[in-house]
Amino acid sequence: MLFAFFLTLVGFAAAAATPYKDPSPSCKNPVKRVEWRELKDADKQSYINAVKCLKTKPSRLGLKTSLYDDFAYVHFQYNPSIHFVAAFLPWHRYFTHVYEGALRECGYTGYATYWDWTKDVKKLAKSPIMSSKLGFGGDGSDTRKENINGDIRCVIDGPFSKLRPSYYGVSARVREYIPHCLHRRLADGETPDSINFAKLYNGTNVALVQKKADFATYHDVLEQGPHQAIHSAIAGEMNPATSPNDPIFFLHHTQVDRLWWQWQQANPKTRLRDYSGPTRSLDGQTGKAALTDLLLMDKLAKNITVSDAMSSTSGPFCYIY
Repeated sequence: MLFAFFLTLVGFAAAAATPYKDPSPSCKNPVKRVEWRELKDADKQSYINAVKCLKTKPSRLGLKTSLYDDFAYVHFQYNPSIHFVAAFLPWHRYFTHVYEGALRECGYTGYATYWDWTKDVKKLAKSPIMSSKLGFGGDGSDTRKENINGDIRCVIDGPFSKLRPSYYGVSARVREYIPHCLHRRLADGETPDSINFAKLYNGTNVALVQKKADFATYHDVLEQGPHQAIHSAIAGEMNPATSPNDPIFFLHHTQVDRLWWQWQQANPKTRLRDYSGPTRSLDGQTGKAALTDLLLMDKLAKNITVSDAMSSTSGPFCYIY
């Protein structure tokens, strides 16, 4: 099963007409995050330039690699504690926020942007996200391969065709320093895998996910349905827990955050505090989730509580969709 290294819409529900804003005095004018297609060409280029710039910045973790590589390193480090548990949504909300801040250090003046993959069902390779000019390049190619536990298909077009991520999750528990090409292996078109994954990330299924009544059910169905299907459909770099190696990861997870935001907006007085489900420590201890739980980032950023990440207009956040 693809995506196995993690331990193991057109039709989406509409948000409230007037987005609820948390009465936090520190967020008076939240910015609006928009879809990649809505960005001006100059803003797309600025975003791409900033992503490439992260490879030139020193590690915050004290590693001999770059700030770019820190994100894959930290994501893998906390893998057991942030997948298939309640923290999945708040941790990744904070993680994408930290990434947005890193892009600012590289001159990007815009905001985090998302990829609405419900617009590209079974035609991922034709998505503007995969553009070779103002996108992130397309599928991996059989004409350029490298070997990591078997052949990987390198991306040969677009601004990241020469990108060399430093770390790779060779198994669920082992991350190694293996500089390698950015690679993908799309499940697209009318292939059996593409059809199966599309059933999970298309607008019809996303709308069903958005109707879940409580957080414990919602986070689980969202993660194991549309979220995991996109990781599996892109495959390659997106399969192991070092998946932030692929810059598409962050547009994907901003879309996931957008869906959670819409779900919260449907009943904000209840859902901005609705948080429950399992926890799992790095050594495998399980427990019950609480708003006081910490979202750990190592030295990538300061740790915050889940409570700090429940609203997009409080704590360190100030945005809407």
